[in-house]
Parts: sequence; C-alpha cells; structure tokens
Amino acid sequence: MRSWQLNVLPLPYAGEGRSEGVSVKPTIRPARIIHRCVRVSTAVTCRNICPRRFHNHQRRPTTLTQNKPFRGIYGIPPTPLNEDETLDRKSLKSVLHFTVEAGCHGVVMPVMVSEFQVLTDDERKEIVETTVKVVAGRVPVVAGVTGLANAHSIGLARHAQDAGADAVIAMPPHSKPTTESEVLRFFHELGAAVDLPVFVQNFGGAYAMPTDTLAQLAHDVPNLSYVKEEGSEPLQAATRIIEKAGDDILGVMGGFGARMLMDEWRRGEAGNMPSSHYGDVHANIWNLLEDGDEDGARTIYERILPLLLHDDLFVLKEIFVRRGIIANSTMRSPYGLPKPDQKAWDEIDHLYNRVSDLFTWKKS
Repeated sequence: MRSWQLNVLPLPYAGEGRSEGVSVKPTIRPARIIHRCVRVSTAVTCRNICPRRFHNHQRRPTTLTQNKPFRGIYGIPPTPLNEDETLDRKSLKSVLHFTVEAGCHGVVMPVMVSEFQVLTDDERKEIVETTVKVVAGRVPVVAGVTGLANAHSIGLARHAQDAGADAVIAMPPHSKPTTESEVLRFFHELGAAVDLPVFVQNFGGAYAMPTDTLAQLAHDVPNLSYVKEEGSEPLQAATRIIEKAGDDILGVMGGFGARMLMDEWRRGEAGNMPSSHYGDVHANIWNLLEDGDEDGARTIYERILPLLLHDDLFVLKEIFVRRGIIANSTMRSPYGLPKPDQKAWDEIDHLYNRVSDLFTWKKS
C-alpha cells in the first residue's frame, strides 16, 4: 500500500516579490491553491512523485499555447556589463531591442549565454522585468529560472510569472550531485508552482534525462510543454522525444548555437535557442525553411556554419560589440574559460567578414 502525504500550499498574489527599479504592469490573478504531492516511502518514479489522481491533466490554457505554440528562433541575449562588471542597463535595453528587431521569434533571458550563474537574484529579477517591458509583447518571453535548489527556482519562476513572462525554462538544480527521483520531483513542483508553459532544459552538464523519463514527465505534468534538448546525442534524443511524447509535448528545440539547425528542422523540431548575435541570420534561415525554400535556407546555413563553430561567450559578446549593439564585451569574474588567442581571432575575423552581407539588421 502506497503512503502519500498531501501538502496544500498557497501561491502568492501577482506582484509579490518584485524587485524595484523597473515598472511592470501587474498581472492580476485570483488567489488559488495548488496540491503538491510528496511520496513518503523511498522508491520513487515519475508517477510515484505525483499520482494522476491529484492532477488535472488537461493542459492549462494560455493565449500563446492555445493559439500559437512557441516555434522558431528564440534568441538569447547576453547580459551586458560595464567595465567594472556592474549591469549595463542601457546596453541591456539595446540588445533586447536588437533581438526582436533582428527577427527572432522569441526572447530567452537570463540563461547560460546570459551568464546567469554569476548574477545576483536581484539582477536576474530586474533582467526579466526589463525584458518583458522592452519586448512589450512583440514576441514571447521565456524566463530562465534555474536555481541552486527547488525553492530557489520556484521563487524565480513565480516572480517571472508576476513580471509577465510567457514561459519559464529550467535545468534541475545541480549545485550538488542529484538523482533522477530528485529531478522528477523538481519538475513536478515547478510545474505546479506556475500557470505558464515550462521548458525542460535537458542539458548534459546538469542532469540529462533519458527520453522515456522525459516523455512520462511531460505526460504527468500538465504544463511541462517544451524541451530544449542539449544532451550528448541531441538530434537522436529530440526525435525519440517527439515520437514517444506525442501530444504531451508541444515542441522540442535545439541548442548548441543552431549549428545543427537544418537537421533539427528536418526532424520536426520546433526551433532553436541560440545566442542572438546572429539572430537575423538564424531567423532568415528558419523563415525560408518554414516557407518551403530549403535550398535557399541551406545556402545561408552552409555559409554561416564555419563561423558558428567558433562561438563561445567571449566571441559572441565581441560580435555584439562589433555590430554596435552593446558597449563592451566584459564578462563577470570568475568566467573560467580561456580567451581566444590571436590566431583564433584572425580566423574569426576572416569568416565574419565573408558573411557580413548576411546581416540584415544594421545599426541606424
């Protein structure tokens, strides 16, 4: 006989926990109660953590998920910093405007490309609020809410919902070794905490879930609707997720800087989440694919691909500087990565100049 303990937890009203400094139109919603199910016994599976009888398994409707599922190039801006490593708020607004104006179909912020690991919670909240305000409904905003613990991520997710984000994306907490049962519990709790679509960032550097587990999780958590697949075999894994999850998953997106974008589209993936420094090029490729011009898309893709192979945080920030979007390429210490040497920059310069005609966004 299974033993269950039912915890009933209130959720905060919209507007609670918002950081100061950015004015955001509040999202008014009534108080509600969620049921969070915690298994008392030891062996845990996806179903054991939160049995179906405690869930309403109709997906929670939102305007975006009902009328227009997330699809396309969801650009990730960096976090611009001043030379003293403080937040460069002017450049932040500039890079957000660029990401939309370049044609990206969504904005994701702050996640790994945004250096979320070295941001304070107040900075992360301010970045989400600023992103929602600057984007102003032109495209969906997906807020990064990966944290050090379940409660940390859930707090960030609730803030993102109150700030007006359209979805959240998270890796499981991985500040210390974790287990599959803990990962499953995390996503059950995250899904129950917000009325937004949830992206699982299935990243090998954190905890990459097997496709069977992901499919079952998507079935059991009503608003776990999307996956960003970044495991060791991302293309094959994405195909298996699409096949196994069926209608429980609204879309799988790729990562790795859109280096495999053509293959991802051919496999039926819903898009990609790359850094937005080449957002206009990536969006153009995707739009051509969606319009049925695979040859045209491939021509551009094969031209930009050699440059994409050199992408890292140092390079992409420098590209934003060269394109006149942010003021400087400062990264916050400790960054833990070797900077490209002069020979690497020489090759990057050569490749960049060869494809500069593909950049449709120009600084006015």
